[in-house]
Amino acid sequence: LLDTPIAASTLVMLDSRHVEWTAAVSGGAPNGCSYTSDADWLPSASLAALSGVATAGECCALCWSETLCAASVFVGSDKTCFLKEDLTGGSIARPQHVSCVKKRGAAPSLVIKAQVPGDLLTDLERAGQIGNPLYEKNFLNDTLYQQHNWTYATHFGLPDAHLSTGGRIQLVFDGIKMGARIAVNGVPVGLANDQFARYRFQLFTQKHKLLRGAKANVLTVEFDPTIDCGGRFMACTGGWDWAPYTHTYQRGARIMSKGIWKGVYLAIDQPGGVAISHVVPQITYRGSYPTRALVDGAHAGFAVGVRVHLSAGLPTKGTLSLTPGWSVAGRQPGALAVSVAVDLPEGESNVTLHADADARAIKLWWAAGMGSQPLYNLTVSFSPEGSADAAPPVVVRALRRVGFRYFALVTGNDTDPAYVKEAASAEGTVSHGMYWRLNGAPVYAKGANMIPMEELEGRMSAEAHRRLVRSAAEGAFNTLRVWGGGMFLPDAWYDAADELGLMVYHDMQYAQAGHSPKAEPIQEAELRHVVRRLSAHPSIVIWDGCNECRVVMGSSTAVYASFVMTVVAQEDSSRAVWPSCPALGWTGGVRRLDATPTGKPLTTPPSGTAIETHGYYQHGGGFPAVNGGRSLNPFDPEMPLKLTPTPTGIHLPNVFASEFGAVVFSSFESMAPTLDPKHWSLHAGQPYDNCTGGFESLCRGENVMAERNYPGDNMIVSYFGPKADAYFNSSGERVFKKQLYQSMLSQALNVKAMIESRRARNELGVLVWQYNEIWPTGGWGSVEYGTPVEGQVIGGRWKPLQYMYKRSVFQDVMAVCGAGGQCYVRNDLPGRAFDGVVEISALEIASGGKRVLAKLQASLPAGPGATYFFNVNLTEISSATHILTALCHAPTGAPSGPAAVTAVGAAGVDGVYSFNELPLAPPSALALPTATVTATAATSPNSDGSVNISVRTDRTALYVTLTTLANGRFSDNAFALTGSAVLKFIPFGLLNLSQLTKSLRVEHLQQNL
Repeated sequence: LLDTPIAASTLVMLDSRHVEWTAAVSGGAPNGCSYTSDADWLPSASLAALSGVATAGECCALCWSETLCAASVFVGSDKTCFLKEDLTGGSIARPQHVSCVKKRGAAPSLVIKAQVPGDLLTDLERAGQIGNPLYEKNFLNDTLYQQHNWTYATHFGLPDAHLSTGGRIQLVFDGIKMGARIAVNGVPVGLANDQFARYRFQLFTQKHKLLRGAKANVLTVEFDPTIDCGGRFMACTGGWDWAPYTHTYQRGARIMSKGIWKGVYLAIDQPGGVAISHVVPQITYRGSYPTRALVDGAHAGFAVGVRVHLSAGLPTKGTLSLTPGWSVAGRQPGALAVSVAVDLPEGESNVTLHADADARAIKLWWAAGMGSQPLYNLTVSFSPEGSADAAPPVVVRALRRVGFRYFALVTGNDTDPAYVKEAASAEGTVSHGMYWRLNGAPVYAKGANMIPMEELEGRMSAEAHRRLVRSAAEGAFNTLRVWGGGMFLPDAWYDAADELGLMVYHDMQYAQAGHSPKAEPIQEAELRHVVRRLSAHPSIVIWDGCNECRVVMGSSTAVYASFVMTVVAQEDSSRAVWPSCPALGWTGGVRRLDATPTGKPLTTPPSGTAIETHGYYQHGGGFPAVNGGRSLNPFDPEMPLKLTPTPTGIHLPNVFASEFGAVVFSSFESMAPTLDPKHWSLHAGQPYDNCTGGFESLCRGENVMAERNYPGDNMIVSYFGPKADAYFNSSGERVFKKQLYQSMLSQALNVKAMIESRRARNELGVLVWQYNEIWPTGGWGSVEYGTPVEGQVIGGRWKPLQYMYKRSVFQDVMAVCGAGGQCYVRNDLPGRAFDGVVEISALEIASGGKRVLAKLQASLPAGPGATYFFNVNLTEISSATHILTALCHAPTGAPSGPAAVTAVGAAGVDGVYSFNELPLAPPSALALPTATVTATAATSPNSDGSVNISVRTDRTALYVTLTTLANGRFSDNAFALTGSAVLKFIPFGLLNLSQLTKSLRVEHLQQNL
């Protein structure tokens, strides 16, 4: 989880693998307020003015919930509470006002072992001082960690050689979350208040009292909740409509965790040495704009500019070298190396080295499903100029991996040569639509929105992040969007995206609601650092400014263009830039053909055609909770789907849908460990809370499920029919498993139908809200909470929707049938035609018999967006007694493409492109026989590490779903079963066969009606 460190002569790592850390509490315990009647404070400006406050005591409590509040003032006449940050003007007399000044009691005495990288809550849980923060309502019991100062401390030594010869020492923090003061040997070093910035502090032997000895020096990091962070921390910390809501704030933005969440180390230079802080590859395609897929060895090649950021303690001379990891046939490895003599000033500087990547020397990087993902090393080294009486100079080296690809964010009709010619010299985007090209091939972008895996950074796992990316690739995704209210993710995540071909649409970490940008030095430093840090990753194809901030010049959001994206474009001119997600595009500052920066001012239109959309969102309701509401508001599930033939193709106006989705809970295995067994129920089996406040409600009461974001009642009622309120408040293992099965299947059917409807239209990008869960809750994800704690699968257990992505709706070729027998088959193969078979069948539920209704020899032109609409006769098909299936496969003996789809319903068919199960009625309207389904794991694994799972039923069973506590997924799930089938359990990492066998369970639709 450590970022790639600065390259220096010597690194002294100060994370918990190398040194011991402690965390100690200081500051008195909160003890209410001191009240003074008829008193106020100057200046009159307030942090907040809160209405509907009944008493001075409640006003005092509100002050304690805002970390920057020093005192509050209660005005009983209008029930208003003013939170005051600045008391420097002193108190004044003011009738009918009550001054409430925070008061503290005795300080607790507590020192615990700490973990770095990590967070305070996780350290407190490990030390037994608090329970699991995600259990029941523990996350609301935050006095210990939010209302005190906490000091992290460690001892460290310095190399004897350094103290003898001198040279520069930099203390580096790659990530500190929430405000902290840093000191060495009691001497202040600096302050940190931006979670996403890298902090570097120079240490001096005398000033900082540096001593010899293994543990002679003390480093302290004191977290003080009164340090203003200006909103520069993870926006979803402390709550979002899928994350636990805390009741503690900083300047109105919710807060939760804090800690040294990334690496800390000493970067030590030898005298006259240099540190390499960043290596920033800028790789650009040398050829003209391609509208056909580039071919290895037959394209124009790439220009490689590598900007090396260096830091010198003294003016320094030396040699800076670049060694590419590719070579041309017949030439020695390293023959393309470039070296230049440099004369570096004291402080920060940068030098750009240049190399060529000839088409004969490299292979192209492709997205998943389009080709391979070759990566090449770039090694940069600095060798200082030596002298006769000096020790041999230490060569400092830094390595990055790069890939070669040309990406274009397309907003015009680039199938028209006249448009391409005119746009080649034009700036700003247009409004024909929004789609992508990769290496000239048009791409149907399909995937989801990535939120942080954790609220608790101390629980984060590099392997979990890698596994989550792999699950996306295995689920037929080619795109992930990094959402702007979270974090810049660990290196392991981006490395996996590079290796597996996931294109990344990347927000800067701004999401309004107390987290808007300001053009100030620390935020500029943050932006420059993160872009430099991530610039080598070929998977990142778009930088954009923020989540849902609609950038309008001349308004408060213009800062995203004039500051945020201007800084980003200055640092990285090789990638497409976009104002926000969603956005209307640019009027200036980018190349029209691909949206890469020109260096001119970035400007946006005041209005325009919506070429990128967010929504529709199927929210949850039917139960008073922090999100959603008491009103049930059931909806028409639209089964069968109503389809209207629509012209499609990249040459036609099109839309990119970057967010839409539906609410869902997780499996019993995931949810149960975070709840007391007596609360195993969607309504917790408790009296209902009183929840007020709209979208982010404050719930008063003891109901634990009221805090788990959205209710799911309306989803279940819409698909499974009316349910008494008592059903949702019934508790116990059996009923909770039933409720959760219904919730997950409802979401799967809803989102599946959304995508099938969108693919019938001319939408060339679909990114579902959302991909993963940050805790077990009423969220939006297709993959569960993925931290390997009790009940969870590393990287996240797949929900039914994730299996449906893999089996049909995210496959490049898929077929759908809806109301009246209207069907379509769509080819989204990038730049490739589809010639194959489309087979529509009707499965009679009672007998398990299947009848072919239509078998087409389909020939579709190159995708994406090649659609053929057709009809099948459903006059003899009852929606209650049958479901349809749609199978797309290659002609006999022909390959299906990158990877054949595995589906229980298509067993025995070669070259499967997709297999789609299509009920014509919601679950509540299906006539299902009583079925007994069993699942048995093999006693030993296969040679590839997978385990065969035999499933059997005595009658037709729909949406047969297997679940286990073992780390892994199944080759298929949530499928229709007639008779028997063998599928595979595919482990995530090492197989735990005993756990798989003991915890394997199977359920199906009829038993959960």
